[in-house]
Amino acid sequence: MLNKADSRNSRNRADREKTSYVSLSKYAHLVAFIFAAICFEKCILLFLPNCRHPVLASQSFHTFAALILALALTFFGVAVAKRSPTVKVVDVFIDNLPPELDGFSIVQLTDIHIGPTVGKQRIEKIVTLTNSLNPHAITIVGDLVDGFTEHIGHQVLPLSRLKSRFGVFYVTGNHEYYHGDVNEWIDLFRKRANLTVLRNEARVLTSGHRSLCIAGVDDLYTEKLSIGGHKMDAVKALNGCPDGAVNILLVHQPNAATRIIARVKKHIDLILSGHTHGGQMYIFWPFAYLRNDYLHGLYSEKVSGMQICVSSRVNYN
Repeated sequence: MLNKADSRNSRNRADREKTSYVSLSKYAHLVAFIFAAICFEKCILLFLPNCRHPVLASQSFHTFAALILALALTFFGVAVAKRSPTVKVVDVFIDNLPPELDGFSIVQLTDIHIGPTVGKQRIEKIVTLTNSLNPHAITIVGDLVDGFTEHIGHQVLPLSRLKSRFGVFYVTGNHEYYHGDVNEWIDLFRKRANLTVLRNEARVLTSGHRSLCIAGVDDLYTEKLSIGGHKMDAVKALNGCPDGAVNILLVHQPNAATRIIARVKKHIDLILSGHTHGGQMYIFWPFAYLRNDYLHGLYSEKVSGMQICVSSRVNYN
């Protein structure tokens, strides 16, 4: 049980972490705009050498303008992050889909990032909105938390009220591995948030006499780590899917899809991913575009017929 001092310390820690996140965003924008101002000045002097307007040559003005733009866009970003999540409906057409599964609805939640800037009230809104859609299944495709269980574990608890006919299925993202022991989070998700955690395993859902298999893998980031029992293994996950089933695979990072296609023999009808945030930080968008095979939206592989749906995130829209 927390006493008043513990509760106050937790709030102070959360406030400090939130301030750190906002400051990081501000400084990232500031550096980007100062760099842009320097490039702009050099281009003007290179191509218009006779243009010597004081404003163009003033480093103080460039710094001031960059600071104002950085602050404005940072606070705009905070305001955007506090907006209600939007619902985007994506129709996925699967060849030879059994009539019993026609219209099967899945809510795909990705990159919620519960932590300093995403608190319990925000999660309650997400839960209410998700439940109002009355889906057949709910998937949470990684990067659910940003913090330690002892600091923000209580903020996850509203997820236990998520409701769907077949349950709520979750796979890890890279951020779950950044804060302490990931197994503590997995235990909390299972025992207190009532999530079905898929760690290179599958669950078979039956509608009528037809089967739909939801499989999930550990995040691609685990291939860089040495954590016992944590490795992405799509072959093992899909082994739990019966022949003839419609197979859906939960994979946090869409870049893993290319590796999975090369490794597995069993057909995958649909991969659900997140991670990229749709290139949300526009100053890094070119890098996000170059580093990711699939950035956001619905993609189709011509050879395999597999489709990949990359959500651009729940929060920070």
